[in-house]
Amino acid sequence: MNGLFAFGRFEVGRLLRSWKFLTITVGFPVLFYMLFLGDRRAGGIVYGGVSWREYLMVSMCSFGALIAALNAGGSRVAMERAGGWARQLRVTPMPAWSYVAVKITASMLVVLPVILLVELVAATFGGVSLSAATWVELTALLWLTAVPFATLGVFVGFAVGTEAVFPVVTGLMFVLGYFGGLFTPVSHMPGALQTAARILPNFHHLSLGLEVLDGRGLGAEHWLVLAGYTFALGALIVWRHRVEEARGGA
Repeated sequence: MNGLFAFGRFEVGRLLRSWKFLTITVGFPVLFYMLFLGDRRAGGIVYGGVSWREYLMVSMCSFGALIAALNAGGSRVAMERAGGWARQLRVTPMPAWSYVAVKITASMLVVLPVILLVELVAATFGGVSLSAATWVELTALLWLTAVPFATLGVFVGFAVGTEAVFPVVTGLMFVLGYFGGLFTPVSHMPGALQTAARILPNFHHLSLGLEVLDGRGLGAEHWLVLAGYTFALGALIVWRHRVEEARGGA
């Protein structure tokens, strides 16, 4: 168990020491927030009682969580598999599941400061004002429900090689972001795209955050979809991991 904790500390520390990773992970959602902040809808209501500025804050928190999880999990897992690091860990006394568990946990630890920074920029420059209790509830909810993103990132790392991981991660960031309603409110999309959005985890992650601001109850549908993605992707990771172990691969 001590070895597992040591590996976890090493993994998180390595992520935090990578300035390129941090710049991309933190900079992208903040940059997009500032770019969209001057949108003509800035003073309007776009979701129940939620203003465009509040909507944009929550959507960029969700986008930031997605970016952090995909980069922390997908890119690094793919590189470590190619470099043989994952294979070397298998000869240590740590249990077989520890590598996946640490990767998902590390991704979640990187997601939290990204959410906090977007919220800080929104409160400082975006004119978003919430009660202390609402800030805490929103932050905790957006962080805890980002688990499917972290699981997706690790799965991508197991599913593709180093040559393909960057375009796959980049494509997922923008495809899931756009079609999930993170750049444009789903209610403003054509009917077919509104239907497609409700299949994606981003829509449900975003909706839970908006429901906190709107004061309505948190829809059970959103929890079920996010849980379904987590378990399905988790099962795929276990399968891929076992296949590679059987082959003696990375």
